[in-house]
Amino acid sequence: MKITTFAQQFNLSTDAIRFYERSGLLQPTRQANGYREFTETDQQDLKIILALKELDFSIKEISYVLALKRQPVSTQCNDDSIDFLTNKINYIEQKIAFYEVSYKLLLKLKTIIKYNNYTKNQAELFALIDQLSNYGLKDVKT
Repeated sequence: MKITTFAQQFNLSTDAIRFYERSGLLQPTRQANGYREFTETDQQDLKIILALKELDFSIKEISYVLALKRQPVSTQCNDDSIDFLTNKINYIEQKIAFYEVSYKLLLKLKTIIKYNNYTKNQAELFALIDQLSNYGLKDVKT
C-alpha cells in the first residue's frame, strides 16, 4: 500500500506518516523507484503507535515498545517489558492521584468562588495545594 492510501486509512496526513518513519517508529520497505510500501505489519505498528499516543506515551517510549515487539520472545525481552510496564503503571497511578486531588481542589475553589467564602475556606484550599506539591510526576521513571 502506498503512503497516501496508508495515511487515509488511519485519517492521518502523509506528513504524520513520514514523521513516524523518520522517528524510526514505522519501517516500510522501499521499492526500486523509492516509493514506500506499507504492509500489514506497518498497519499493526501504526495502530500501536496511535493507541500509545492516546495514553500519552512519548515517542521514545513508543519506540521502545515497538523495539520490544520486534525482538524474538525471550526471558530478557519479557523482563524488560515487565520493568517498562511496571514503571509506566506507577507513573499513571501517581498521575491519577494527582488528578484526583486537582479535581477536589477545583471543585472546592468553584464552590468558594460561587458563595464568596474564600476567607472561611482558605486553610482547606492551601492544604489541597500542599497535597498537589507531593506529586513529583517528573521524578517518576517511565
